[in-house]
Amino acid sequence: MTLSARKLPVLLAGAVILVIYLVWPLPQGVKNQVEPSGTLERRPTPTPLAWSIQLPQSKRLAMRSGRAGLVTIVEPLAVSPPEGVGDTIPAGLYDRIRLEINAAQSQAKWLAQQLIQPVELKTPLLAASAVVAAPVEVVSPAGAANTYALIPLEGARENRPAEAHGDLNLKLRDPQPITVDLNLVEINGSGLDPDAPNLASIFKPDFTQAYTIHDWDWNCNCKGQLLHDEHLVLLGIRTTPGEPVYIPSRQQNVYRGSYYATLLYAAEDTLTFVYTRAGNVARGYTVHYLGLQTDPNLVALFRQSRGGQLPGLTLNTPVGIATSELIVAIRDNGTFLDVRSRHDWWE
Repeated sequence: MTLSARKLPVLLAGAVILVIYLVWPLPQGVKNQVEPSGTLERRPTPTPLAWSIQLPQSKRLAMRSGRAGLVTIVEPLAVSPPEGVGDTIPAGLYDRIRLEINAAQSQAKWLAQQLIQPVELKTPLLAASAVVAAPVEVVSPAGAANTYALIPLEGARENRPAEAHGDLNLKLRDPQPITVDLNLVEINGSGLDPDAPNLASIFKPDFTQAYTIHDWDWNCNCKGQLLHDEHLVLLGIRTTPGEPVYIPSRQQNVYRGSYYATLLYAAEDTLTFVYTRAGNVARGYTVHYLGLQTDPNLVALFRQSRGGQLPGLTLNTPVGIATSELIVAIRDNGTFLDVRSRHDWWE
C-alpha cells in the first residue's frame, strides 16, 4: 500500500468531522452568545411620536392666528411582535416592553393634543374691511366760526331795549307747561299760506311738552295773566344736543336773494326773528326759539347793531346748537298760534 493509500482514510475521517461540526446545531446559549457580526438583526419599525408629526404649512399658520380647527392626530402604529426574534427575546420581557411602548405613545398623544388644540377667541375678530367710525366732536358755540351780516330795515326798530321788550324776549312772558295732545292737529281754515315757515324742513314732529305764556301789560311793562287759548300752543321739540339749529325755510327771501329773516333779539339761549325786514313783530311771521345755545358771533353782532340795521339770517347758516329741548313759538302779525298745526307748519 502506498503512502497516498494510507492517508486517504485519514482525510475522509477529517472531512466527515468537519461536515458534522459545520452542520450540527449549536446549543441555545452558544447561539445567543456567538452571533456573526455581519448578521442583520430584524428590529420593529420605529413608531412616529405625536410631537414629531409634521403639519402642513397652512395648518401651522392657522394655529398661530387662532383660526385652526381641530387638528387630526395621526394614530401611533400598533406594535406587533417581530417575526424571528421570539427565540432571542423572552416572551415575558417582550410583553413588558410592548406595554411600556403603548403607554408612552398614549402619553405622547395626550400631550400633543394639549399643545396644538385650537385657541377659543372670546372676542370675534373684526373683518379687514370694517370701518371704525371716528367719534363725533361737538363744537362749543364759543368756538363757532359762523359769520353773519347786517341788513337794512324797512322802517324803524323798536325804541325799547330788546331784552326788556315783551314782544321780543320770550323769557319775559314766562312759558308754563300745559296738558294737551302732543301730536299734530288738524285746524279748520289752516294751511292757507303755502309759503309759511316750514318747521318740517329742520325738525321732526317729536314733541316733549306743550306750553302757554303770560299776557303782557304794556302799562307796567310786565307780564300779566296766564293765557288759556286753545289756539295758543308753544311746543318743546326734542333735539339732539350738539346738532346745529337753523331757521325754518320758506321760498320768499327778504334781501338780495340770500337773507330770509331779520333778527330782532338774541341772547345766549334765546332768539326772535321775523320773516320781513321790519324792526318789530307787527307784520309777517315771527318765530321764537328758547333753549338753544345761540352762536356767540350772532349774539355779538346783534348787540353791536345800531340804527336801521339788524343781522340778516340765511337758510344755510346755523344760528346755534341744540340742547335736549327747543321751545318754539310762532306768530302771525303779532298773534301767537298753535305750533301743532299740521297744514300750517309741518307739510
